[in-house]
Amino acid sequence: MRTRWWIGNDVVDLAEPGAAGKERDRRFMDRVFTPSERAHILDSAAPTIALWKTWAAKEAAYKIAAKLREGVVFAHRAFEVEPDRWPSRRARVRFEHLDIRVRWVVARDYVHCIGHLASERAACAAFPPKAGGGAAEWWRLSAGILREGQLVDGQLTTAEQASVHSTPSERARLLARRLVERWDVHGAEIVRLWRSWGWSPPVVARDGAPLTAFDVSLSHDGRFVAAAVLGPA
Repeated sequence: MRTRWWIGNDVVDLAEPGAAGKERDRRFMDRVFTPSERAHILDSAAPTIALWKTWAAKEAAYKIAAKLREGVVFAHRAFEVEPDRWPSRRARVRFEHLDIRVRWVVARDYVHCIGHLASERAACAAFPPKAGGGAAEWWRLSAGILREGQLVDGQLTTAEQASVHSTPSERARLLARRLVERWDVHGAEIVRLWRSWGWSPPVVARDGAPLTAFDVSLSHDGRFVAAAVLGPA
């Protein structure tokens, strides 16, 4: 069974140095955001939160695009977030012909964004406001966040260690494995596959073969690591 939806996620630690008041950095704003995005951020009641929501949406969308196209370049302004009405928790990101829907969780000290690309048949149904029938029965999303100091059990396999570059990267994989176990799938690994163009984005695999009914996305920033897994309902 092939995955019908692709997901991406991004977490932003709002306590990281330079996060507060970043909207006053004109060069950064001009480089990363389109004119309409800048206007939306600066007109917001909470510009710093609006900035990092928009940033996280672009990051999540890029992670989806990178799964669909080899060697896609992350040109921030090419991923345009349609302005939402504050304090909306949902929006969309457009990149070329891709239409990516995103939603946020905004906490006191972090922003977490999850995005999905749906097939035409299932568009707008990946994250229904209430559990219901139809497309919502086909797939299930599981996501989690770990703060600094929170423990997660387990050890990485040799295959997983090949693409790990930091302790947060390790913790994100262990968290994702715990999420996959909610489907009663055991022995799964979160690995990156070596391709002719380099390492692939993370995938869920078992015995060296990708489990194509699942998609996974990892993220970490500052004190937080996050993971999201999509699988059959």
